[in-house]
Amino acid sequence: MENLTHGSLFSGIGGFEIAAEWSDIPTLWNCEIEPFNQKILKQNFPNAKQYNDIRKLQQPEYVDIISGGFPCQDISVAGKGVGIKGGRSGLWSEMWRIIRDTRPKYVIIENSPALLIRGFERVLCDLSEIGYDAEWECFQATDFGYPHKRERIFCVAYPHKDNVQTVLQQHREISPISKEASTELRRFMSVEWVEGLTNYRTITRGNGLPNKMDRTKSLGNAIVPMIAYYIFECIKKHYSLQTNS
Repeated sequence: MENLTHGSLFSGIGGFEIAAEWSDIPTLWNCEIEPFNQKILKQNFPNAKQYNDIRKLQQPEYVDIISGGFPCQDISVAGKGVGIKGGRSGLWSEMWRIIRDTRPKYVIIENSPALLIRGFERVLCDLSEIGYDAEWECFQATDFGYPHKRERIFCVAYPHKDNVQTVLQQHREISPISKEASTELRRFMSVEWVEGLTNYRTITRGNGLPNKMDRTKSLGNAIVPMIAYYIFECIKKHYSLQTNS
């Protein structure tokens, strides 16, 4: 089976990138507009080509998997609730454009669970328009052993096929995280988050140290890499079944 490749949109500090790395899927490029996050990405993923503004991104190199958590400010219950037509969350249209032009084998979309009532039908219709089917599931960090809720919706899309099998049911037995992967995880998460000294209600509160506040600010909207790792493993197994059938 050929190796899958990955490209990341709205990359943040690289949660999808490190999950792809755990799954032995190379990230060929990422796209992130925040300068601080760009530095983190460059430091930890020096071999990935870096783009900074999705609105200016045209025809990136082909990858098999495109991931992205487009901005949730207009969707989240913590925001004003204007939905996917808002100025920030409306950047979904740019992600859709990249998917349409690149046509990867798989797409991973992450967002607030409130997307289900504030624009998810738009996402599904847009994907269907370019010939993609989709499935989705809400995951909480507690499902993966972390001491904070952090619920997010994850949608996996793929080109329509008559014989397609579901992706997210392919790998229910999650492989234990290795010691090496755990060390990598600590590069992206504060010690308090990993070791359970805080929870999802207090993770965004600083402790008075400016550098810690910077890290926590960057982590505020970051995905839990272990969830993304699970999804990448599901995709790998699904792709193997599809190519060998």
